[in-house]
Amino acid sequence: MTHTRLRLAAAAGLVAPLLVLALAACNPMDAVEKVHSEDFADRATAAKDWVGVEMPTWIPAEATSIKNTATNNETNAVIAVEGGELEGCPEMDRRGLPFDSRYGSLGEPLPTTVFACGPYEVVKTDAGWLGWFNATEEGQTPEDA
Repeated sequence: MTHTRLRLAAAAGLVAPLLVLALAACNPMDAVEKVHSEDFADRATAAKDWVGVEMPTWIPAEATSIKNTATNNETNAVIAVEGGELEGCPEMDRRGLPFDSRYGSLGEPLPTTVFACGPYEVVKTDAGWLGWFNATEEGQTPEDA
């Protein structure tokens, strides 16, 4: 009886950390990489459930399949959306690169010019838009930039 309890306790000790990782993020590696990721069906859902900072205003009203990955301290973010048109984002020279490649951003050549949408750099993709924010000062978030 004591051995059974010890085995159950040992099993619980092994399973509990995995459960915490699974519940902490959609992708278990997010907790290890100190990022959080969200996936939203449309802009209305994203506006309601966005995590961290305010949802970026550049995300088109008609956007669907909105994916966001950001560092837990919000100093870097990469956002992929399908559909819609950008409004009020002038072209400028690209300053940075997406910090994370899970949306296919680093395997393809990025253009030398991007759309400047507030503190985000945004490029057109086959499916929609890819935007990113990179802090230029320690601890800076999109709301500070």
